[in-house]
Amino acid sequence: MAGIAVAAVAVAGAVAIGHLRNEDSETAATSSATVAVDENGLPILNLPEPAQAEQASAPDGDCRADRGDQKSGAGAIEAFNFAYYSQRSGEAARALATPNSSVLPGPELQRVIDTVPLGTSYCIRTIELSHGVYLVDLSLMRPDQPLSRGTQTVTTQEIDGRWYVDVFT
Repeated sequence: MAGIAVAAVAVAGAVAIGHLRNEDSETAATSSATVAVDENGLPILNLPEPAQAEQASAPDGDCRADRGDQKSGAGAIEAFNFAYYSQRSGEAARALATPNSSVLPGPELQRVIDTVPLGTSYCIRTIELSHGVYLVDLSLMRPDQPLSRGTQTVTTQEIDGRWYVDVFT
């Protein structure tokens, strides 16, 4: 049953916001200047332990569930995830994406959001890889399910002084 729930959310997330690559529990530390990669070129994150991840807003900034804003790329990513997981609003989340983004239109995105169990909480950690490009670690805490983690690269774009999510890979 847990495998079906994890698969359903992974598929829904892939449809809505890009491909979610699950991390296994073995992670290595990253330096503040660079991100370590494994033999396949995939990033290796120093992820918080599950007990720490359940704190929606860690004091050290590692894994947070902030409201976000459009003042920076990281803020736009936070705002998108807040609209998606906390507000559970397809229209609000879509409004935070560029006009040409592959993010689904609001009504379709809402149908995907509606598949996420009520009571699901999340936190994210963002690492800027280059200007406007972030590695995002997403931790999901679903009711009565173990913590699940995934990473994706999110490209953001500034338009008329506001930042938006653009591409999820």
